[in-house]
Amino acid sequence: MGGGGKGMEDVPVLVCTDGALAGEALRVTEGGVAIGRAEENGVVLPDDGVSRYHARLLYDNGSVWLQDAGSRNGVFVNGTRVTGHKALKVGDVITIADHTFVLKWEDDLESTAAERDTQRPGGDPPPRRRWFWPFS
Repeated sequence: MGGGGKGMEDVPVLVCTDGALAGEALRVTEGGVAIGRAEENGVVLPDDGVSRYHARLLYDNGSVWLQDAGSRNGVFVNGTRVTGHKALKVGDVITIADHTFVLKWEDDLESTAAERDTQRPGGDPPPRRRWFWPFS
């Protein structure tokens, strides 16, 4: 099948390497995830450089897409500003204001995630909210 040993349930995750959520691994589900300063977002970045609704990630048919949601300061992938939407690949570095994320597969994190989950600071994560992102 050419999956390189990947399971059928691969889930892309954003690993925060710098910023308020450093150390967190955030799942990108088929329904997608919104990123911004507003509490309604699936990923909330409490930072004045982040727009209320800054960006969206969509996981569809094995591909991860990033869309700038009309933010003031932009979304950068590997140092290049994204206009419209862009397909991502594992290893891409996404920068939003002072926050940096790396796209990985959840399977690649399992050994370290189990240790981290037992030491998660700040209690439970915020509840997930579903949203829909039509491309048109």
